[in-house]
Amino acid sequence: MSDRTIGLLTDFGLQDTYVGIMKCIIDDLAPEATVIDLCHEVAAQNILSGAYLASTVIPHLPDGGVLVGVVDPGVGSNRRAIAVDVGGRYLVGPDNGLFGMVLEHHDADTVVALENSRFFRSDVSATFHGRDIFAPVAAHIARGVSLEDLGPTVDTGDLTQLPFNDPYLGDNRVECHVIHRDRFGNLITNLSRADLEGWLEGSDPRVELDGRKVSLEKTFSNSSSGEPVAYYGSTNQLEIAVNGGDAARYFGADQGTSVLIQRA
Repeated sequence: MSDRTIGLLTDFGLQDTYVGIMKCIIDDLAPEATVIDLCHEVAAQNILSGAYLASTVIPHLPDGGVLVGVVDPGVGSNRRAIAVDVGGRYLVGPDNGLFGMVLEHHDADTVVALENSRFFRSDVSATFHGRDIFAPVAAHIARGVSLEDLGPTVDTGDLTQLPFNDPYLGDNRVECHVIHRDRFGNLITNLSRADLEGWLEGSDPRVELDGRKVSLEKTFSNSSSGEPVAYYGSTNQLEIAVNGGDAARYFGADQGTSVLIQRA
């Protein structure tokens, strides 16, 4: 039996038993697997935040590891359940865009629709696929079951796309958007360091949010206490914070808020 890692990322929170039940299912089927609680506080039903958080996990997931993502407002509908092989790491969850950011940066070797009920629990609820489909499928993958045994192959071009636009990089300006607000109130955008630095071509940037200029610095402490600052975060995305404060509250900003960058 394998000792693969299974990471859980959900919007279930910890007030209820949903997460614990999923872990019980995995422990029963794959007791030698290491189960890691990656995050269970994704904003409820917020697929975009879940997609961002999932994308931060893959570079750190051990080879052969399985990421189970459950942010699934369409549970019980005709949305597909899928498993994806990205370079020997596996994704299991709904086909609703949750893995979209992962697949922007990592090629999928195989994608399958989860249709072989032999790998599900015998009685599948219409409202708890995390327990009845995704957890048992992840456990079977950890035990060495191949994706091809789980269901038919799906073309990556047929997967559901994230309902969000890429950054706009024009001749004179860049416009990006906040895709995630973390627990500190930091605003994480969909603009990568590589894209911005390539567009700047050595120029200094002028970053604006809500019409207010924000200086681009190395880290929070390079600004005065209580002042906003832009920086490249640990995932090399452009972020905006307030030193010692809450940028979301400071700007009245949230997911979808536009950030403008021009050459100084």
